[in-house]
Amino acid sequence: MNPSRYIPDITIFDYGLGFFYIVMIYLVAFAYKSKKELDDDNYQLYLYALSVKIFGGLGFMFLTVYYWGGGDTYSYFNTGRDFLSHIMEDPLERLKLYFSSVENMNWYKYEFAYNRHSFLGSGANFATVKITSIINFFCFQSYVVSTIMFSLMSFFGVWNMYYVFCRIYPHLKKPLFYGFFFIPSVILWGSGILKDTITLASMGWLVYSFINLIIFKRKKFLSFVIILIATITIASIKPYILYVLYPCLFIWVQGNLKMLIKSNLFRKLLAPFIALVLVVSSFFLAEELSQGAGKYNLDRIEGTLEGFQTWHTTVSETKHQSGYTLGDDMDFTTIGIMKKIPAAIAVTFFRPYPWEVYNASTLLGAIEGMILIGFSLWLVLKYRLKLFQLIFRNKDISFLLLFSIIFGISVGISSYNFGALSRYKIPAQMFFVIALILIYDKTNKQIR
Repeated sequence: MNPSRYIPDITIFDYGLGFFYIVMIYLVAFAYKSKKELDDDNYQLYLYALSVKIFGGLGFMFLTVYYWGGGDTYSYFNTGRDFLSHIMEDPLERLKLYFSSVENMNWYKYEFAYNRHSFLGSGANFATVKITSIINFFCFQSYVVSTIMFSLMSFFGVWNMYYVFCRIYPHLKKPLFYGFFFIPSVILWGSGILKDTITLASMGWLVYSFINLIIFKRKKFLSFVIILIATITIASIKPYILYVLYPCLFIWVQGNLKMLIKSNLFRKLLAPFIALVLVVSSFFLAEELSQGAGKYNLDRIEGTLEGFQTWHTTVSETKHQSGYTLGDDMDFTTIGIMKKIPAAIAVTFFRPYPWEVYNASTLLGAIEGMILIGFSLWLVLKYRLKLFQLIFRNKDISFLLLFSIIFGISVGISSYNFGALSRYKIPAQMFFVIALILIYDKTNKQIR
């Protein structure tokens, strides 16, 4: 049995149960919004954002079940369901499996792992299965309801990041709403039973907590706890996200701390110390994460990228998915990768081009790419050098662009087919669009 092809048993009861969950979620959400909106008008779009996520998750489910007929989502759900059933047979004895790592597991002695040894041999897969099984516990093992709960998890993470940005830029509620919630690829790949949903939600919580600590100085203990949980979650599923996100966050923190210090002399004296602390912290963080990152270990990254290219190229050729190249002279050395940076940025944010469209998913990506390249070129041509001055002066724009470009380069170089890229790039895509919105706002203010 291939867990990625075995379709979960979906009945009328599942759809009825899903409808009941949606009704209950909306009743609670409406009551919560009504209460919060009395003192905070940032909740005006709360129900709209929730709807986008829930129906995005259901849309992904329908495509998976009735169009694609398989995918990673089945692997996570089916294995999580069977893993939970195994735990529930003897909870006191088997609950410790939730705290086990793949290195300590002998999968051949577990019935739920039958024919899944290779799949569960990945720490990222096992971590996703654990999270899926916990969600399944509250969903009566229903694929429909689990999808709804995954979309709800994504909503909370993305909403809280959107909320703190609205507090910083209260006049941009609607434009930011479109950037956070209306990018089609992010809706599709960031709302279903996937690793991407979990990591996107965790990133939202992480940025939300950093802004609470540094800008608003509120909920300090809770923010530290959220940062810890979100970091562990991302590190267990996609640690390479943290390689990019944490250094960018540290640079953003350093910039904001300097702005908060009123004395010019004290700022100048403190800046080298802050920079040293951030560099040392980033180094040790990267080392610590890298040691447990398996194939993402920094010492193995060249081989990992070559493996990704080979695998995704094979998939595109054998399964009729849309592959791409960055040129025939691709060399996975430091110099070779640096030469391909412009091509990697282009493929992540602006491709596939219209003439590269072969199916519905690449058509969606092409439409997004055309809109992004048009908006980006318009900003560059209209404001020229002033645009780059604005970017470097605004810490939020710098942070968003720094992360999106570095992460975009990473996934653009490693994916090699548009299907995989459309999933991997969603954090970079969301951050990039938000940065463009802030740039547009700042440039308009400058010319008024």
